[in-house]
Parts: sequence; C-alpha cells; structure tokens
Amino acid sequence: MTTVAPVPTRLASCGGECGAALHREHHDRLLTVDTDPDVLLGLMELAVTWHELDYSAEPVVGPRQWLTFADRHQWMFPDRAAWAFALAVDIVGRRVVGAPPSELDRRVVLDLVRG
Repeated sequence: MTTVAPVPTRLASCGGECGAALHREHHDRLLTVDTDPDVLLGLMELAVTWHELDYSAEPVVGPRQWLTFADRHQWMFPDRAAWAFALAVDIVGRRVVGAPPSELDRRVVLDLVRG
C-alpha cells in the first residue's frame, strides 16, 4: 500500500512590486517561511545574529522590511507567516533595547514592559 502525502504548493508569489525584490534569492526563500521549516529557522537565525554579524554586503531582506514583506504577500498559512516575521522583528528589537539593569526594582521593569 502506498501512502501519498500532500505537498504544499507555493501560494506566495511576487511580481517584484513589494520593494524587497532587490534581494531576489533571499526574497524568494522568505516566501516559503510559512511552509518550510528550514527557511523559518534561517529567518530566526538571521534575527538572532543581526546585531552580531555584518550583513551590509549580504543580499538579504533586513528586519526593517520584514513586517511590510509579510503584509504585502499572500501566504498558504497567513497566521504562521505573520507570527514568524513578528517574532523575528521582536528578537532583533530586544537586542537594541537590551535587558533592564539588574538594580531596577520589579515595578520599574513592569513599567518598561508595559510602556
């Protein structure tokens, strides 16, 4: 007996009007972030290392474009794509803001988080 597993088709497409098409290879990989775990992990790795490595000479779609990128494309799993890009932006943003100093009391930390 043969078991057939459905292969997800690529729903996301772009004619280059999204503004991120300058980095076509990375752009096209990101179009599968909602269906390809390797691409999802690559996005998370990029987010974690964004402030540690110099990507200025690399042809990648950067964090400033991720949320717009997610909004401008059609996805097979829209919630998953939105979640992936939002999480990646959050990871990059946490590195910019940094952890609060240890001498802050709990009320101040909660104010910072809510703020």
